[in-house]
Amino acid sequence: VYFQMPEEPIWFAGPLVLAGTILASVLLRRSGGAPFLIAMVLAFVALGFAAASLRTHSLDGRLLTQETPTTVIEGRIVEFEPYHQGSRVILDRVRVAALSQPATPERVRVRLRGHQPALKAGDWVRLRGRLSAPSPPLMPGGFDFQRHAYFTGIGAVGFSMGAARVLEGPPPGPFDWRVHLSNLRVRLAMRVTDAVPGDAGAVAAALITGYRSLIPETVLNAFRDAGLAHLLAISGLHIGLAAGIVFFGARRALSLYPPFAQRFPVKKAAALLALLAAFGYALMAGATVPTQRAFLIAAMVLIAVMVDRRGISLRMLAWGATVVLLIQPESLLGPSFQMSFAAAIALVAAYEAATERGIWRRDGDRSGWAGRGIALYVAGVSFTTLVASLATAPFVLYHFNQVAKFGLLANLVAVPITALWVMPAAMLSFLLLPFGWEKLALIPMGWGTEQVIRAADWVAGLPEATEILPSAPAWALTGLALGGLWLCVLRGRLRLAGLAGVALFAAANARVVPPDLIVSAAGDLAAVRGQEGYLFSSLRHGRFTRENWLEHAGYRTEEAVQWARDGGYGRLQRDGLRCDGVGCVLTRAGWRVVLAETRGALAEDCGRADLVIALIPAGGACDGTGGTGVRVIDLFDLRAKGAHSITLGPAIEVQAVNDGRGRRPWVVRQVRKR
Repeated sequence: VYFQMPEEPIWFAGPLVLAGTILASVLLRRSGGAPFLIAMVLAFVALGFAAASLRTHSLDGRLLTQETPTTVIEGRIVEFEPYHQGSRVILDRVRVAALSQPATPERVRVRLRGHQPALKAGDWVRLRGRLSAPSPPLMPGGFDFQRHAYFTGIGAVGFSMGAARVLEGPPPGPFDWRVHLSNLRVRLAMRVTDAVPGDAGAVAAALITGYRSLIPETVLNAFRDAGLAHLLAISGLHIGLAAGIVFFGARRALSLYPPFAQRFPVKKAAALLALLAAFGYALMAGATVPTQRAFLIAAMVLIAVMVDRRGISLRMLAWGATVVLLIQPESLLGPSFQMSFAAAIALVAAYEAATERGIWRRDGDRSGWAGRGIALYVAGVSFTTLVASLATAPFVLYHFNQVAKFGLLANLVAVPITALWVMPAAMLSFLLLPFGWEKLALIPMGWGTEQVIRAADWVAGLPEATEILPSAPAWALTGLALGGLWLCVLRGRLRLAGLAGVALFAAANARVVPPDLIVSAAGDLAAVRGQEGYLFSSLRHGRFTRENWLEHAGYRTEEAVQWARDGGYGRLQRDGLRCDGVGCVLTRAGWRVVLAETRGALAEDCGRADLVIALIPAGGACDGTGGTGVRVIDLFDLRAKGAHSITLGPAIEVQAVNDGRGRRPWVVRQVRKR
């Protein structure tokens, strides 16, 4: 509710409504029934609204409004991130020569190019570069980078030109934990890659420190296409494995000493050690939002063990989700929160149902138990992978527009290697690190990551390993989430009503029709949907925007084709597009849309068009041409409202990026000038 509002509410509106709904719930408690239930639901909605509102108002709202020229940027490195090629830094206490101090963001993120001096977090640096505002959605309905940057505290992004210069400045204090943690993670990542060179070392470093930026793009693509990308994101799987390895290992080790086992609760002591290990691992992995969320859930489970309560249950997951959303309400809109909790809820519900039916029961004859144990393990991994894949597939499809067809096969190979080989070696390396013996564990870990990479390459190389589909509307994903919760939480045949939400999402996804025409906010890139994919005005620039459009529409990035300015022959003529040196005319569904690049094209086509998109300032160019009533979208409209998409059907449907974003603190709007 909060994130859909067109205007930012005053900060006390949420707490005021929350107080009112709580009062209503208290007054209706004795009467019970539907009124009390409705009041409770409204109270929880108000609680989330108040948490989101207070979270927004607690952040520094300075986002850069426009791109700077090449200028001098000074600041302190608060986080240093090594890349496969180059590095990236986050600066705080920023000063920008081209900006006044009130207009300067609190923190900026800069990609360092070329040869750089040895830098670390805590260094004060001066560099030349350019800064720009975080990107808005690249098309209507796309991912909002500005909102993401606002809630992560990044007010501008940019790149450097030339080498940075290290300045004299005060050293970080003892409580600048982010600075010290960043340096510790970088040193650890370098020790891992020194011990295990190549791609295997990069993957090992990512699993230990969270630096996926060290992994080459080809390896990242293979993991994604094989359905193994979740192995590279430090989340519930990794925190759970780390805690589980330490818990079972410590429990077994403590049990070997009878005096301790007889006097102290070994299980609770092991849970405490596992909690400390999970906390340390979360810090080493960067304490990112997904990692914090995973640690919170693991901590609740381990604390439940320590107080003799059931650790894993739907109720525990509900409490975990509530705490996460109260602390970081914006995570509700992100794929990480949606996918992690969808998988966790589905797995708990599925295993509870399987246990009730006695599927995993080990009663009976135990002869030949070794073989049966292996079979049960393979069946458990297969069942877990299948349930988690089915639960997260709609969210993967919605956010990333692709599904790995052979993800089950890849996970059957990679997950056991990760759980039984790679992660135990990673935990052992932490124990050996203070003595300088970490190579004894890192080298075997590298052998394991090499096998995972080989599995990813093999599965990703299978014919048509991925299916690319367009994004369903947001309301369909909401219906799916509600249906999935209904299916997992309820019992009996009534739970099957949740399948209606799944059917709704499937039907909506099948009916998605990508836009006929998309134009970027800068007017430097346009695309027309043809019979075989999108035709682009240019393939020389705008690669990220082009790939984003293609993926959102359900096409592969390699299917991009540049339209020819041949007057409308061949493929262009078949797709209803005719282009020459001054613009294009799209004729489709009985409509005529003009894409004009010069004022001469405007004068020529305005009188015969239903819609004119001018990649230049139009002014009154269409006046007196017989096109007085025609709708004109010019360069100033594109800059003010963002990228536009046009769908031609019974009517001309025009959508702009900023139409549905409202006037919120994270929305950067350029002033519309004439």
